[in-house]
Formats: sequence, structure tokens, C-alpha cells
Amino acid sequence: MSESVEVVKIAVFNLLHEQGRHKDFDKEAYHLHVPMGATPKDGPSAGVSLFTALVSSATGQPVAQNLAMTGEITTLGEVITIGGVREKLTACKNHNISRVILPMSNRKHVKKLPDEFKKGFTIFYVKDIKQVYAVAFPDEASNQDSVEFKEMLKEKHGIEYDQFEDDYFHKNVVEGESIMKQNQIEELF
Repeated sequence: MSESVEVVKIAVFNLLHEQGRHKDFDKEAYHLHVPMGATPKDGPSAGVSLFTALVSSATGQPVAQNLAMTGEITTLGEVITIGGVREKLTACKNHNISRVILPMSNRKHVKKLPDEFKKGFTIFYVKDIKQVYAVAFPDEASNQDSVEFKEMLKEKHGIEYDQFEDDYFHKNVVEGESIMKQNQIEELF
């Protein structure tokens, strides 16, 4: 994990320097607290998330809502393959997260997943940290769920994406359960 953090610090400095926003980044002290993961090798796939957190902290910009991300970052700022795509998308589904950033090289793994499983997701496939930045830090006026926003990302930044059909299971069952629980509580009174 500490190696991933060092790579992320270099990537963030390079991006901010390129944007002309680096000012005192290398002189500031930043603390990244990462709770212990399930397995010792969890660090590499956290590179994209660590990068986004550090950019947010350094710039004061909030990260887009309803967005999960995973991917390993190289010292050149490339986003490379990770393992456990299905498990990571399952976690997103369990937490009602519908927008996900994955490495472009993992697109083949998503294609192998059952169509029913992929329902409700918009997955952005990125190759480098500039593309991660474009998805994670959109203009405030952007409607991130709109087709126009996604097409702008594709045209301007070369970001590929898959938009899967809506997941009506969540709307009908999960939200329906909360309505049912609310009705049961009201009946108790």
C-alpha cells in the first residue's frame, strides 16, 4: 500500500503541475488514512481511489457523487488492470452505486458478466489519470447521468463507457420494502 501511495503522490503532482495548479503541493503535508484491507495485496487496485482522494484534498474540489472506482496507477499515470471485477461491482450494487470507473483493460471482464448482473450500471473505462480526473471532477453544471455528459467525455477525453439498462429490481423490491416497512411502522401507532 505504501508503494501505491508514493506512486499516487507522483501522479497527483504531475497532473497538478500540468494544470498549473501545483503551487505548494510538494511542500504541503497530506495524510491518507487507509484502513487495513481484507488481503495484503489490496493496495494496487486502490491507486485510482487514492489519486482521486489526494487531488480532492489538494484542490478542495469534491469528487462526483454516486461514483466508485478501482485501478492501479503507474508512475507514468497509466491506469492498468485489476482483479476481482465481479466482486467489486457486486459491492457497488450492494451500496446502490451505479457509476463506476474501471481500467480500459478490464472491459473484457465486464463483457463476460451476465446481462442481468450488469443492469443499472454506467461503467467508464479509463486509460490514464487525466481520464479519471475528467470523470471524477466534472463541471458543477454537468448532469453526470445525461447522455450528453457521457458523449462529451467520449469526444473530448476519449473515455469509453457502457450504459446498461436500468435495474428495476432495486426500484421495485428494495424501495418497495422500505415503503412496506414504513407502512408496518405506521400500523403500530
